[in-house]
Order: sequence, then structure tokens, then C-alpha cells
Amino acid sequence: MAKNIKEVDEISTTDKLKAFKTLKEAGFRVEMNGSGVPTVVCANLDEMDKQLKSMKKVLKEMRYNGSFGIRGPRKTDNILAEEAIDSVAEDSEDKNDSLETLTA
Repeated sequence: MAKNIKEVDEISTTDKLKAFKTLKEAGFRVEMNGSGVPTVVCANLDEMDKQLKSMKKVLKEMRYNGSFGIRGPRKTDNILAEEAIDSVAEDSEDKNDSLETLTA
């Protein structure tokens, strides 16, 4: 093999961080799991095939040969999203109530 081609074992943390940053800039929702592998999180299971194809294309363009992942939503992801939506809804209701008392 040529010296400039990296083996999978030779992929450094810096390369993984570059892949993480590149995927994030491409508009993906990305996280690094415990092993330090960039993982794209899909909102729906139906989107996984589309996301995987576009993700592979982005990584191929940057010549990344290391590990990467893709996963669907977890129950905890939904709980956190619902809590955030509920808190935003409560804040907007409080603002609307205060506006109604000012106009009355």
C-alpha cells in the first residue's frame, strides 16, 4: 500500500473530530458516543436511508476512512425534546397572560 493511505487503525482522534465538525456543518444532528465515533442522529427511522447516503457522500468527499455511526431516536431524546417544547409553551402562555392583563 502507499504510505499516504491511512489504515483504519491509524485514524486519529483529530480525524474523527474533523468528521464530526464537517457533518455538523453539513446540517446533520451529530453526537460523539463513548468510543469517540461521530454518530448522526435521525429524527425518524424513515429518514435513516437518506441520511446514510448523504452522510457517506460528505465523508467520502473529505476522504474520511474511519468509523462512523447512524442511529434513530431514543426514548430519552423524545422526552428531552418534549420537555423543551413544554417549557417553551409554558413561557409563551405566561407572556400571553401578562399581555392580557396589561391591555385590560
